[in-house]
Amino acid sequence: MRASSGTNRAVVLIVVLLLASIVGCNKQEGPAQHHQIEGLVMALDSTRNRVIIAHEEIPHYMKAMTMPFTVRESNVLRGIEVGDSVRGVVTVKKSEVWLDSLTVIARMSSSEPHH
Repeated sequence: MRASSGTNRAVVLIVVLLLASIVGCNKQEGPAQHHQIEGLVMALDSTRNRVIIAHEEIPHYMKAMTMPFTVRESNVLRGIEVGDSVRGVVTVKKSEVWLDSLTVIARMSSSEPHH
Protein backbone atom coordinates (compact mmCIF):
# COMPACT_ATOMS: atom_id res chain seq x y z
CA MET A 1 0.00 0.00 0.00
CA ARG A 2 2.82 2.43 0.81
CA ALA A 3 4.31 2.24 -2.70
CA SER A 4 0.88 2.82 -4.15
CA SER A 5 0.32 5.81 -1.84
CA GLY A 6 3.64 7.38 -2.96
CA THR A 7 2.73 6.80 -6.61
CA ASN A 8 -0.68 8.40 -6.08
CA ARG A 9 0.93 11.47 -4.52
CA ALA A 10 3.32 11.77 -7.47
CA VAL A 11 0.43 11.53 -9.94
CA VAL A 12 -1.59 14.13 -8.03
CA LEU A 13 1.43 16.45 -7.93
CA ILE A 14 1.99 16.09 -11.70
CA VAL A 15 -1.69 16.79 -12.42
CA VAL A 16 -1.65 19.88 -10.18
CA LEU A 17 1.52 21.19 -11.86
CA LEU A 18 0.06 20.60 -15.33
CA LEU A 19 -3.16 22.41 -14.42
CA ALA A 20 -1.21 25.31 -12.95
CA SER A 21 0.87 25.65 -16.12
CA ILE A 22 -2.24 25.55 -18.32
CA VAL A 23 -3.91 28.26 -16.24
CA GLY A 24 -0.71 30.34 -16.35
CA CYS A 25 -0.47 30.01 -20.14
CA ASN A 26 -4.08 31.02 -20.64
CA LYS A 27 -3.54 34.26 -18.71
CA GLN A 28 -0.71 35.23 -21.08
CA GLU A 29 -2.76 34.56 -24.20
CA GLY A 30 -5.35 37.21 -23.37
CA PRO A 31 -5.88 40.43 -25.28
CA ALA A 32 -3.07 42.92 -25.70
CA GLN A 33 -2.59 45.43 -22.89
CA HIS A 34 -1.87 49.08 -23.66
CA HIS A 35 0.04 51.36 -21.29
CA GLN A 36 0.91 55.05 -21.46
CA ILE A 37 4.63 55.80 -21.36
CA GLU A 38 6.50 59.04 -20.81
CA GLY A 39 10.24 59.54 -20.82
CA LEU A 40 13.44 60.81 -22.40
CA VAL A 41 14.93 59.40 -25.62
CA MET A 42 18.47 58.24 -24.84
CA ALA A 43 19.33 56.55 -28.17
CA LEU A 44 17.83 55.68 -31.54
CA ASP A 45 18.53 52.78 -33.85
CA SER A 46 16.17 53.29 -36.78
CA THR A 47 17.81 50.48 -38.78
CA ARG A 48 16.61 48.03 -36.11
CA ASN A 49 13.37 49.93 -35.33
CA ARG A 50 14.51 50.46 -31.76
CA VAL A 51 14.61 53.38 -29.32
CA ILE A 52 16.06 53.50 -25.82
CA ILE A 53 13.92 55.49 -23.41
CA ALA A 54 14.54 56.48 -19.79
CA HIS A 55 10.88 56.21 -18.83
CA GLU A 56 8.84 57.05 -15.78
CA GLU A 57 6.94 54.37 -13.90
CA ILE A 58 4.28 52.68 -16.00
CA PRO A 59 1.49 52.18 -13.44
CA HIS A 60 0.43 48.56 -12.91
CA TYR A 61 3.15 47.34 -15.29
CA MET A 62 6.76 48.47 -14.75
CA LYS A 63 8.95 50.60 -12.51
CA ALA A 64 10.85 53.57 -13.93
CA MET A 65 13.95 52.47 -15.85
CA THR A 66 15.97 52.94 -19.01
CA MET A 67 15.33 50.26 -21.61
CA PRO A 68 15.05 49.59 -25.34
CA PHE A 69 11.69 49.43 -27.06
CA THR A 70 11.01 48.15 -30.55
CA VAL A 71 8.47 49.60 -32.95
CA ARG A 72 6.61 47.56 -35.54
CA GLU A 73 6.10 50.53 -37.83
CA SER A 74 9.22 52.56 -38.63
CA ASN A 75 7.15 55.74 -38.99
CA VAL A 76 6.64 55.72 -35.19
CA LEU A 77 10.24 56.95 -34.90
CA ARG A 78 9.89 59.63 -37.60
CA GLY A 79 10.78 63.04 -36.18
CA ILE A 80 12.05 61.61 -32.88
CA GLU A 81 15.54 62.70 -31.79
CA VAL A 82 17.89 61.83 -28.94
CA GLY A 83 17.12 64.14 -26.02
CA ASP A 84 13.40 64.49 -26.83
CA SER A 85 10.85 64.10 -24.06
CA VAL A 86 8.23 61.76 -25.44
CA ARG A 87 4.85 60.26 -24.63
CA GLY A 88 3.46 57.14 -26.23
CA VAL A 89 1.67 53.83 -25.98
CA VAL A 90 3.38 50.55 -25.10
CA THR A 91 1.57 47.39 -26.17
CA VAL A 92 2.13 44.10 -24.35
CA LYS A 93 0.93 40.77 -25.72
CA LYS A 94 2.30 37.50 -24.36
CA SER A 95 6.04 38.04 -24.09
CA GLU A 96 6.15 40.76 -26.77
CA VAL A 97 6.44 44.46 -25.94
CA TRP A 98 6.47 47.25 -28.53
CA LEU A 99 5.70 50.94 -28.96
CA ASP A 100 2.57 51.69 -30.98
CA SER A 101 2.98 55.45 -30.88
CA LEU A 102 5.47 58.08 -29.79
CA THR A 103 4.99 61.84 -29.71
CA VAL A 104 7.49 64.56 -28.83
CA ILE A 105 6.24 66.61 -25.88
CA ALA A 106 9.42 68.67 -25.42
CA ARG A 107 12.49 69.01 -27.57
CA MET A 108 16.04 69.55 -26.38
CA SER A 109 17.08 73.09 -27.32
CA SER A 110 19.23 73.24 -30.44
CA SER A 111 22.04 74.94 -28.45
CA GLU A 112 22.63 71.78 -26.41
CA PRO A 113 25.04 69.27 -27.93
CA HIS A 114 23.70 65.93 -29.18
CA HIS A 115 25.50 62.86 -27.85
